[in-house]
Amino acid sequence: MATPRTDLRGAAAALAVVVIWAASFSFARQAIEHLGPWMFRFYSVSLGLLPLLGGIAGTLAALRRLDRRSRWQILVAVTVNGSLVATMNIVALSWFPASTVLALIYTMPAFTSLIDAAHSRRWTLLGAAAPAAALAGVLLFAGGSATPLGTGGLLVVANALAWALGTWLAGQPTQRLPARSMVTLQMLLALLTSLPMVGWVLLQPGALAQPSAADLLGIGWAGLLNGSVVFGLWYYAINLLGAVRASWFTLLVPVLGSAVAVLFFAETLATWQRIGIGLVSVGIALHSLSRRRQQVLRGL
Repeated sequence: MATPRTDLRGAAAALAVVVIWAASFSFARQAIEHLGPWMFRFYSVSLGLLPLLGGIAGTLAALRRLDRRSRWQILVAVTVNGSLVATMNIVALSWFPASTVLALIYTMPAFTSLIDAAHSRRWTLLGAAAPAAALAGVLLFAGGSATPLGTGGLLVVANALAWALGTWLAGQPTQRLPARSMVTLQMLLALLTSLPMVGWVLLQPGALAQPSAADLLGIGWAGLLNGSVVFGLWYYAINLLGAVRASWFTLLVPVLGSAVAVLFFAETLATWQRIGIGLVSVGIALHSLSRRRQQVLRGL
């Protein structure tokens, strides 16, 4: 049962996730351009797994003790969140400015709310208006960039839908693993799924670039902060707040990420992008209002 204390801890963890994710795309994009997406992915995941190596055996043992449904649900969630979504984000950064990718991928909270409403069959006008405003805002934000959406943009939105499903599955009330075990399993699977593409890169003559100091910064941020640390906090927040509530915190990421990209990486925001950020803010406000109304109705 949620209490003010657990809500506060969950919100603090979610906000820490927002701060880390907000700057990660800008740092990663420069390293990806030099090293290529697949070697960057391999380096960062390998680094992120290092502090978790001692917990692999315990994590696998705990996974085996779960019932079959919970085990498969967790495996799908961590594979989608850590392998499919992360890989597609890296590919997207090869096509789009960091601020655009941030906007597109963070359609996720709107999709999470819609998945939850469809599953629970609880539809309200206010509850539907919140994800609609947020979705319109991020699409308008991306559409207002210098790079048109095209097929690549639609691919990132589809990836956001996959992330929403993974987030929703991670928050379902079945048997769960602790947050550290969840992130250990996620990083291990992410490393294993990166190996085929690393092998393909190594077969290409002269494709292996030497990481620069700037590359190492991007690898460190993506592997440690945006890997083992951030997803440990993320699953902790989901456990305390639930998947839908935790996911809505991530709508703050495009706003902060855009500020980082503009202030430190010389990217610019068009008028339509500013309007998009305003719609995202409206979506957050409507979602908060909808949740408070549901709490009042449940208390009657």
